[in-house]
Amino acid sequence: MKALAQGAGMLVVIIVVVGSAAGVGAALGLGNVTILAGLTALFCFIAANGGPLRADLKLLAAFAPAVIIGGALPRLLGELSHIAAIVALVIIVFIAALLPVFGTRFVTVGLGLGMASVFGYGYQLTGSESLWQIVAAPAIAVGVVIILRTLMGARDPDKPTRVALAGALQGVSGAQERAARVWLADRPRVWQSRVLGAGVRFSATITVLKGRQQALPQEQAEALAEVIEAARAQMAVLAEAVKAKSTPDDLPPVERLSPKVKLPGATEHMMEGLWRLIDTVHEAVINRDRSTSTFPRYFIEQALRRELAGTFSWRSAQLRHAIRCALGMAIALTIAAFRPGDPLTVSFLMTTFAIMQPEWRDTLAKAWQRVGGALAGAAVLALVLWLLPQSALMPVALVALLVGFPFMQTQPMLFNGCMVFLSVGLNASSRHLDPVSTLIEYVLLMAGAATIGLLFGFLAVPGVARPPLSARFADATAELQRLLGMVSSLLRGDEILGRTVGVRFRDAARAHQNLIAPEPGSKAPSADQQEALDEAGEGLRGLAASSLALFRLGNTAPALADFTAEAARALTDGEPPEPPAGLDDEQQLIADVVVADLLRIQHARPQLG
Repeated sequence: MKALAQGAGMLVVIIVVVGSAAGVGAALGLGNVTILAGLTALFCFIAANGGPLRADLKLLAAFAPAVIIGGALPRLLGELSHIAAIVALVIIVFIAALLPVFGTRFVTVGLGLGMASVFGYGYQLTGSESLWQIVAAPAIAVGVVIILRTLMGARDPDKPTRVALAGALQGVSGAQERAARVWLADRPRVWQSRVLGAGVRFSATITVLKGRQQALPQEQAEALAEVIEAARAQMAVLAEAVKAKSTPDDLPPVERLSPKVKLPGATEHMMEGLWRLIDTVHEAVINRDRSTSTFPRYFIEQALRRELAGTFSWRSAQLRHAIRCALGMAIALTIAAFRPGDPLTVSFLMTTFAIMQPEWRDTLAKAWQRVGGALAGAAVLALVLWLLPQSALMPVALVALLVGFPFMQTQPMLFNGCMVFLSVGLNASSRHLDPVSTLIEYVLLMAGAATIGLLFGFLAVPGVARPPLSARFADATAELQRLLGMVSSLLRGDEILGRTVGVRFRDAARAHQNLIAPEPGSKAPSADQQEALDEAGEGLRGLAASSLALFRLGNTAPALADFTAEAARALTDGEPPEPPAGLDDEQQLIADVVVADLLRIQHARPQLG
């Protein structure tokens, strides 16, 4: 029921976004291109929504030119040469497929850019709209989304940041990385930085303590479980306070719970640290120091640059995926070029793009969702055509749209089945086509798109090894260890060649990408291994980002040199080091995040080693 309610809410948002852009387009005389403006607005909204207002608007400002170019450039080149238009769109798709290397936030950005560009190009093949209409459609879409996003977030612009921080405090899967990225993208506040640092360490410490609980005798394990539960309950109360726009007046003080029996020394020490972290969060929430954190703003740009540098290597799985994706779209676009005016070309191209995923198992799942949904939808539509007159197709298609959208995320196969009604019913009614022939053509095109998507989704690049999970994990940790060792030397004041710095960051980024996105044909991890892989991947990515932050401190923070060297050793053996005393807010946050990420990797190692 909750998923249905969320789906219904999404449907309302989609109607507002698409309807607003389409309404503006119709008022300005876009004609048949109005639908292009509406759906491009939807793709833009998906790409730049979910974060704090300021960060989303900045992303939209950078994303807007790409969308307009992606929608207009292939058409401009198409006036001169169809081959040039296809090459331009293939390059855009290649770039869109590379964007997820910057993190989960950019998965939807890449999807939005790719879908908007492919839809715009496919739509251009179906008619003879003027050039100004094709250029104006994505421009109107971007403008409408900027206005709507501003109106939606103006009342409480930093609410998504507080919600993300609260999720990190409660140990929600993937919440730590999201909280860090949202906090960095927004205007960082001092109290939020303290909450973030303590929160990520708290979640990682809880995970390690729960692992130790299983190795303790029953009496000690029960005592430890009681303390863990009490600590989590205290942090849950603080998480609700973090979500609030202002600190609740009735926020209770922290009440520590001591274990009923004596616990081993290291476990006892970690428990003491757990309560200190809760005290840190409580103090930060009570005081709410809203001054801007001194965390360097250049960190984001440098982190993105280092991630991109690691991608441009033949050993990078993400680069190989982008090449496969571009090749697959080149084949699909070549086929589409022989079908000018076909209204189903858009569905064919967008399905091909959507099926190809960085992980081959995701490609297989997407293909099954598309093909299975198309076959099921075709079967039901065939029954509708047998029972109802063709004049009923349009209302049936609109009903299917309303039914399908709430299930777009929770039941994608059902959604894809409903889209059969929309594509076939809408085109058959508006263009006066034979619905049976249109349905058969749609199913064949979906089969063709799935074939191309699977072929290039599973395509293994010759000469590229497929190491097992243990070897990829060892490679990723070894590269991070070398990177941390280099940063430690720099913090001590040693001279490091610029080329060496670039190589270390690039190799660490490449090894992390290969860990989480293996080459097609690699053995699938078990459920436990996949969970450990997600945890280790998040920890390794965080360590790489922290290494960059430490690197930027240079020799101004010698107190962190030994800490960083001990962190490098802890990647393969030993406990994470304690941060040194006397650090400022920026340095303390970096140290806290390093310890938390080391704990994550330590917890995941038994399943991956």
